Amino acid sequence: NLSDRHTVKQWYQRRVRGEGMGNRTSTAISEKQLEIYQEETFFTRKEILAIYKSFEALNEDKVREAFMAGNYMVKMDYAEVQQLEELRHSPFKDRICKVFSEDHSGDMTFSDFLDMLSVMGLEAPKEMKADYAFKIYDFNDDGEIDRTDLDELVNRVTGYSMNTEDVDGIVDEILKECDLDENETITQAEFNDILQQSPNFITNFNIEVNM
Repeated sequence: NLSDRHTVKQWYQRRVRGEGMGNRTSTAISEKQLEIYQEETFFTRKEILAIYKSFEALNEDKVREAFMAGNYMVKMDYAEVQQLEELRHSPFKDRICKVFSEDHSGDMTFSDFLDMLSVMGLEAPKEMKADYAFKIYDFNDDGEIDRTDLDELVNRVTGYSMNTEDVDGIVDEILKECDLDENETITQAEFNDILQQSPNFITNFNIEVNM
């Protein structure tokens, strides 16, 4: 089962941030809410405001009206969210939205969007990134990555350009490398062990915030 955002917030609660709030801005986010967003993510105040502009641009009237009324839980439909510059070109955008949306529908609140970018930012711990990468690649949501998941993973990465035999060969190599107990599935623990040996994982599993 996909976990909800509580896992992210547990990570956040371990991180102490001591940045000042400054003066009230012209955005629709109150200073109090900005402070909450800072406490719950790895972002600075300036970064949160920049991210808000991207989110607001999806449906400016809808978002701004809701935020001005204090409704910070207004949702953008998945069809709208996938148009975000930060997601548009990802072959996993549907899975990313599903994992990070609190109800797992793919529809996103601004908090969901912040959580997604925070986990996939450079400041997030490697262990957190590994947990969420596993959920994204577990396409059938059964708590393990099996051959079917790996077939889908390889096909998405390659743009479905490879024949079945070549895909099977790559999947065989992945299982040979990662499936330590040789049961044709990769557990979260096995996945984490492999990523600990990958120095480029943090930078590769990353969505850059456009400032």
